[in-house]
This record gives sequence, C-alpha cells and structure tokens, in this order.
Amino acid sequence: MLARFLQRLNEPEKQRLLAVLAERYSDEVRDAALLQDAAGAVAQPLRRVLQRVLEREKRHAELLKEAITSRGGELPQAPEPPREASWREVLEAFESEKADYVRYLHDAYGAGDPELRGLLEKIAREEEQNYQDLLEVVSKLETSAD
Repeated sequence: MLARFLQRLNEPEKQRLLAVLAERYSDEVRDAALLQDAAGAVAQPLRRVLQRVLEREKRHAELLKEAITSRGGELPQAPEPPREASWREVLEAFESEKADYVRYLHDAYGAGDPELRGLLEKIAREEEQNYQDLLEVVSKLETSAD
C-alpha cells in the first residue's frame, strides 16, 4: 500500500511530505535533548513525569526517523543541542506541546497515506499527554517558587 501511495506522489509532493516529517523529527529530537537535561534538575517526583515525556519524545523521533527513511528521505542534520536547560526553556517546551498537537493533527488530515495518517494521529494523542504531564510539572514548580 505504501509503495502505491508513493508512486502516486509527484516529486514536489514527495519532497513536501519528507520536509514535514523532517521538521517534526528535528522538533522531537530537540525536545528530547531539552527534557533529558531538565530531568536532572528537579526533585524525584517531577523527574519521573519528565522522564515519561522524554520517553515519548524519543519514541516519536524513532517513529519519524523510520517514516522518513522508509519513504526514501534522508534525516536532517541533528539540531543544535540546547544550552543547559533553564526553566524558561522547559516552560517554552510546555507551551509548544499544544501547538505540536495541532500541527500533528493538521499534518495527519493532510496525509493521503493511511499508514502515515495513523502514525501522525498517534503522535498527536501522545503530544496531548505530554502537554498534560508538563502542565503538572510547571504548576508544581510555580507553587514551590511562591
């Protein structure tokens, strides 16, 4: 089924699809690196929450990597590793999770490939969970800062 779908795409459509997947991949790799750094800077209960989000982000990157390479694409250059994570950056990651959810849904409904649509919808649902988990972390950090 995937081979037939790819044959129907013209070259500009295929390149656009690969560019979207590469952008999502880079975002997941960057978020994972940021969360890896941040997890070491919080108390154990919050670290467990960040670790759950981190594992999902790593899994998303692997799934996207497979989607790119199976469609004949090349992985983008690894994004610049984040500076030492500050809570401002963690807050930005939290705020971006909701946007990521919307982007994945948008991309899913634009995908003509049912397999790819399913993958992007799955990642969207997990991004929503990331948002909820990071909301918990941020709210506890704000409470402890008061």
